[in-house]
Amino acid sequence: MQDTHPARFFRPEHVDLELVSVAYRERTFPVHIHEQFVIGAVESGAETLETHGKTYHVSLGDIITINPDQAHANSAFGDEVLRYRVFYLPETLVSSFTDRSGLRFARPKVENPSGAARLIELHRWMEAGKGDRLEQELAVAKIIDIAFDAAGSMEQTPEMPDRINRAREFIERHFCENFGLEELADAAGISKFHLARSFRKTHGLSPIAYRTQRRIREAKRLILEGHPLADVATDLGFADQSHFTRQFQATVGISPSLYREQ
Repeated sequence: MQDTHPARFFRPEHVDLELVSVAYRERTFPVHIHEQFVIGAVESGAETLETHGKTYHVSLGDIITINPDQAHANSAFGDEVLRYRVFYLPETLVSSFTDRSGLRFARPKVENPSGAARLIELHRWMEAGKGDRLEQELAVAKIIDIAFDAAGSMEQTPEMPDRINRAREFIERHFCENFGLEELADAAGISKFHLARSFRKTHGLSPIAYRTQRRIREAKRLILEGHPLADVATDLGFADQSHFTRQFQATVGISPSLYREQ
């Protein structure tokens, strides 16, 4: 039995988790455990998953939800190559985002095509090494949200507009800085998970989008005052001038240089 190619592992720069993407044909894994939560989705093909004396069929549109230290065996079946993407999330990471310990999935797979597609999208984005600390931490919050919400293992987000407003005020004061989700959640006095869930509901934008909008507003002012574009990009916390230009054009509709000329 041979793999079509080796499994690819990746560890993002700003968050403590591991990603793997694989493509197997006729591959069987004996009973084993992982010390982390296993959250993933199938891109093509199918596999059988055996755990707690039951056998599950996992295929496109299913979310894999395996608990830490949960003994399981899995094997590819069918003619199509089994391709899947998985996040390994340490239990301590999940607890730090949710402010809850002992969270567990009720079953090892959930049929949820839209959630599975979103997990694959997030996996590809992380595997490409994208995002600063806040962006990667918000991605982790989204992964947790998708998996535990699909499994019915997380309570609904409580309404807390006053606390979310504290997070907005923090962004207003620190939008030039590359802060993380933890600082934002501490300012609001809620968990990182609930902040990520609730900010958009309250303000209509994600924390990342809100920070970007605030940066662009300030960029327009600095450009009109004659500041060099490279300095504007650096001072406002953009990765580089090209990153600044892409964000500015996406928001304003023209490049920073054209904006300066008009």
